[in-house]
Amino acid sequence: ERMQQRIGDRVASLDELQALAPNLERVAIVVAWFGTDLRCGECRVMPGIDNRVKATHGGTWTVAGVDRASAYLVSTVDGRPAFGGTPSDSSVRNLIAELKARGLKITLYPFLMMDIPADNALADPWTGASSQAAYPWRGRITCDPAPGQSGSPDGTRAAATQVNAFFSGGADEWNYRNMVLHYASLAVEAGGVDGFLIGSELKSLTRVRSASGVYPAVDARVTLAADVKTIVGSGTLVTYGADCTEYGAHVVDS
Repeated sequence: ERMQQRIGDRVASLDELQALAPNLERVAIVVAWFGTDLRCGECRVMPGIDNRVKATHGGTWTVAGVDRASAYLVSTVDGRPAFGGTPSDSSVRNLIAELKARGLKITLYPFLMMDIPADNALADPWTGASSQAAYPWRGRITCDPAPGQSGSPDGTRAAATQVNAFFSGGADEWNYRNMVLHYASLAVEAGGVDGFLIGSELKSLTRVRSASGVYPAVDARVTLAADVKTIVGSGTLVTYGADCTEYGAHVVDS
């Protein structure tokens, strides 16, 4: 009965949306995973839950093969979850199917939230402080130390090592690339989508250099976009949501 109610809520919400916006043509599905560190070489990217013991009816929460018992638990503020959890893979597939049945175009948007609580003990790559700012913008992810800071690897091969760890490193494979590829495959399983974003606003990461004029995060995104395109096919637009500052030239002293 509760599952029928949840299905009804989803349908009712979309009914109301289309009633309010009768010329609606496209819907974006934003699905969040969580980053754990502003230092790109240390940052893990993984799905998360807001409650370890939440009761569900008619379905079991799983994302990328992880169940509720073993999933990452988001931090809390005043005893409450700082974020809602990642929606289950089955719920995303069902939503895609419902939108397609209504003739709506779909953009699937894997989204990175930074789950860094106020009581963290993570070194700040921007200031050298012993703690990073609470719940920062993903646009602050960078190498450690950040460009312009004393001892920064910016402009060296070490910077590429850190950047590549963010995209494809980690013994447990919880990295940015696997998040994006997971949803590219899910989109195909669900019958396909019209648009797919490989991310957005990684403005500080894209300005890290491994040598003069060489930007490893840009290269990693180009490769990721091509791999996503291979999965989703020529009928799906693959793009990146740039921060406005990423459109300008990167002018440095050397």
